[in-house]
Amino acid sequence: MPTSAFALAVASYLSLHPAFLLPPIGMLCYDRLCQQQATTSATPPDQNPDSKAAVDQRTLPPAIPFALLLTTIFLATFALLLGLSSLLLPSFQFIPSVYLTPLQLPDLTPNPGLWWYFFIEMFDAFRSFFLGVFWLHMLSYSVPLCLRLRKQPLAAVVLMLGVNAVFEPYANIGAVALAGLLYCTLLGPAFHHLWIYAGSGNANFFYAITLVWNLALVIILTDTLYAVLRDEWEFERPEGVAKEIRQI
Repeated sequence: MPTSAFALAVASYLSLHPAFLLPPIGMLCYDRLCQQQATTSATPPDQNPDSKAAVDQRTLPPAIPFALLLTTIFLATFALLLGLSSLLLPSFQFIPSVYLTPLQLPDLTPNPGLWWYFFIEMFDAFRSFFLGVFWLHMLSYSVPLCLRLRKQPLAAVVLMLGVNAVFEPYANIGAVALAGLLYCTLLGPAFHHLWIYAGSGNANFFYAITLVWNLALVIILTDTLYAVLRDEWEFERPEGVAKEIRQI
């Protein structure tokens, strides 16, 4: 658990959006702790050690102190990294460049993300409002995914990583290897060249392919979520295994 909080703090120190992974990673760590405690608990002599026994909820570690401890380690590590950076620089002038840049979005250079085109067309009077809306939109996925996928915390972590890959302000192609590879080698560079260098296209050319790329990521996310929910449904209802589901 301390290692996970430390690694997440390092990632959040480099960029803001990994901090959204704190709830699902905390849930995953708590789930692993409960599994370890259940495994190491005494097994009755007449019970098969490989069989799954019901876990007494009263014997589980308290969730709230665990969450507070995880958050404390995360914040302490993050503060320590900021302090070390201030000693090396030596000032806190790096904070606006690192953390306010994605919050304020001053650089609207075209990239595989969804934000730049929207804010190019945005009136300055509404810029702050929609920046808040976009960030709240990213934040709004974390807790609902944890609540719905509380029995499968690893799936919540994976899906939240996908949400970050789709909606982060300055998206990078390395977030999703396959989609990034197809994007880099096919239409992305061609449309960018037509717009920037050849002058035979416009911003809509490049933004159209970024929409296609992000649509592919959304399809991957929805298929992953469907697979997770279908697995959970079949586990709870064995009679429905391999049966077709129809919407009524």
